[in-house]
Amino acid sequence: MATLSFPSSPSNGQLYPVAPVTGQNQYQWEAATQTWRLLGAATGVTIGTYGDATHVGQFTVDAQGQITSAVNVPISVSFATAPVTSTSAGVSGNIAVDSTYLYVYTGARWQRIAWDATPW
Repeated sequence: MATLSFPSSPSNGQLYPVAPVTGQNQYQWEAATQTWRLLGAATGVTIGTYGDATHVGQFTVDAQGQITSAVNVPISVSFATAPVTSTSAGVSGNIAVDSTYLYVYTGARWQRIAWDATPW
């Protein structure tokens, strides 16, 4: 069994190891109790904020409730020529517009939505 070599004079809140590898336990020093507290095994997920104006965060959670992966997925919107009928060809998620309506293709047919084309 491997032994741990904690820093000899830790400061309150100090992490050990600072950057654990996936699966390695990380500890935090609590000065009030003079104890290294086990935080748990590192998941390998990069610290940060996921999602922005053009991306949505996609997360994977294991059976213990830990996030095991996190990535940014681009938000994709495709525009199409306004359909002639509700059964005109389209691709699920297509958006189209003409002078009177906004159209969204649901995968089975075009859904027509009234809209006000007047600028604000």
